[in-house]
Amino acid sequence: MKRLIFILCLALLHLPAAATELRVAVAANFTATLERLAQAYAQQSDVRLAIISGSSGKHYAQIVQGAPFDLFFSADDQRTADLVGSGHAVADSRHAYADGILVLWSPDPDLIPADGVAFLKGDGYRRLAMANPRVAPYGAAAESVLTHYQVSPGRGRLVTGQSIGQTFNFITTGNAQVGFVALSQVITHERSHPPGSRWLPDASIYAPIIQEVVRLSSAQDPHAAQTFLDWVRLDPAARAIIEADGYRMPTH
Repeated sequence: MKRLIFILCLALLHLPAAATELRVAVAANFTATLERLAQAYAQQSDVRLAIISGSSGKHYAQIVQGAPFDLFFSADDQRTADLVGSGHAVADSRHAYADGILVLWSPDPDLIPADGVAFLKGDGYRRLAMANPRVAPYGAAAESVLTHYQVSPGRGRLVTGQSIGQTFNFITTGNAQVGFVALSQVITHERSHPPGSRWLPDASIYAPIIQEVVRLSSAQDPHAAQTFLDWVRLDPAARAIIEADGYRMPTH
């Protein structure tokens, strides 16, 4: 019996350690990029990411209510600041990981001309999609562009998504012919689909879309979570993935 127990103990010692899993809440626009980062990180670490995508506003509410996330990649810098202020996130983990770029996009390659303002004011589309400006930073940016150019699509022509992911789906499914989305979404989509048409509003028109990340105070493995964050911030391979997906690297 003792010999059997000894053999079992040896067998258990040689079992591979279970991979650490980080539960990561991520803004919809950064989901595809985070998936690519997770794949790259898995080549050098046994840490795996369980990625939960949604609007920044929804994730924020869930975190405040006790959702068991380890990291939060937000699409803005306000919610991360609020989480630090309320004690839900660790102050020295907070940093900008990317600056988002707003784009007016349609899967129709002939729909959007070079003069995006004239197009928005015209009747060349039936429905325009944008994210809810109250919960999605890209929606707030889109609202700023429409206000700046005094564009009012009119009742029935504006379709509002609760996240930038839902907004993008409205366009790809034909519920809207055109919409304001993240450039990163367009780049990811056009890797496997024919290119559409796009117009980039002047970035000075809308507030910078500073996307920040924080480690949550409730993280189950703070060291693993922080090590991944440091890799995303400092590793050249990680930075190259982020830039290739349509983001500017933060300089602030």
